[in-house]
Amino acid sequence: MPSFLKKSSSKGGNGEFWKILVVDDEPDVHAITSVVARDIEFEGKKVKLYSAFSSEEARRILQEVPDIALAIIDVVMEKDMAGLELVRYIREELKNPYIRLVIRTGQPGSAPPREIVLKYDINDYREKAELSSNGLFTMIIARLREYRDIVELETQKRLLERSSFYSSVVLNSDIQDFEETLTETLDSFSNILGLTVKVEKLGEIKEDKFNESLPSVNLSWREDKSVEFSLRKEINLSERIKVEFSKPLTLRQLEIISIFLERYLVTVNNYVLSKDLIETLYKVIYIISEVTETRSLETGEHVRRVGRLAKLLASKFGYEGEFLEFFEIAAMLHDVGKIGIPDAILNKPGKLSDEEFKIMKRHTTIGYEILSTVDHPLFKLAANIALYHHENWDGTGYPKGLKEEQIPLEGRIVSIIDVYDALFSDRVYRPAWSEDNVIRYIKENCGKKFDPRVCEVFFENYEEIRSIYGFKK
Repeated sequence: MPSFLKKSSSKGGNGEFWKILVVDDEPDVHAITSVVARDIEFEGKKVKLYSAFSSEEARRILQEVPDIALAIIDVVMEKDMAGLELVRYIREELKNPYIRLVIRTGQPGSAPPREIVLKYDINDYREKAELSSNGLFTMIIARLREYRDIVELETQKRLLERSSFYSSVVLNSDIQDFEETLTETLDSFSNILGLTVKVEKLGEIKEDKFNESLPSVNLSWREDKSVEFSLRKEINLSERIKVEFSKPLTLRQLEIISIFLERYLVTVNNYVLSKDLIETLYKVIYIISEVTETRSLETGEHVRRVGRLAKLLASKFGYEGEFLEFFEIAAMLHDVGKIGIPDAILNKPGKLSDEEFKIMKRHTTIGYEILSTVDHPLFKLAANIALYHHENWDGTGYPKGLKEEQIPLEGRIVSIIDVYDALFSDRVYRPAWSEDNVIRYIKENCGKKFDPRVCEVFFENYEEIRSIYGFKK
């Protein structure tokens, strides 16, 4: 057959084509279709024809050439129903729902039954005598519009799915490198869109003054293919970023990506702000706790270690995320009620009298009264820890004499940690204990002073606990 019947060599201005497969055993049909198609340009792209003179040849082309938009198929070729068998092959075996299928025949009696049209999503049926030059042009343009819309809808669906996935990743994970995650997301988008993307850092923006409001998440788009925005890194530091796609996006694609970027930037801003507030709160509470401990001639490092150990142990009980951050801070406030205890009792070098010990025990209720005035989950947790961290598993503790699981878990966790750390430190009434003696004391009091389950978890993770103190094996 003449080579011009196999492929059209015309190119669109951007090097892309609408690919059309013509399947017919009559050379004249290919020639006429080629004459009409060579002048077609739709949305800046010209048409490229692939010609097959049998259903077998058509199958090879369909396997080798991706993204064919339209197939114009003769019903009767090497067999009476060769064209319909090819249609079934495209829809069922290749599982291609996108390509538009037009059945064409010179034998009116060979028209496909209506159930075949419905089952295999045949998009048009024409008799060869019907297809004048204008009729063929109109049919091709109509089918290309359908193909464009279907592919665009599928692209939008995949973009929305990936956008939803990465949004959930950002919202539900403790991501440390937001720039890396953003680049990964944009790469995923570019793969769906069949283009390349370039992410460029334009420089950091530092704010010397405190800004009460979150930074703007406005996106600056240029020519529907390039966007600039600021990504918050610290409370007063942002990175200006430019994202450039290799070709313009459709309006809907741009909208989907813009919505994702806006949500992403808001999430990052909230994370940075929340992280800064928690770190600031940690520092403030550490200062308050250190002042309290200093009054009793103890080191502020005690409260820092208690906070770290409480967070570690709480994580072993399934707590996670923001709650663990709160737990660490709340545990540091366990002895804040000592601020209401006289110095003479706090710093007495000998054993306390019964009356003095009665006063000392009040630090639990004083701490609770101070902390419970703040209506916030962190302070409610801290108030419980302050009140219950001296309750004993066997009911011999104070201030309420609760026993076993009547004592909130947070109190049982901090109880063992507070004792463990305190025994390692010098006090006005005794010197520091050795590690062996501390461990012996803890084990002897499991099931008495301490919750047996908390003890079990404590010793299961003891190597991790003792590493905080720099102990060597």
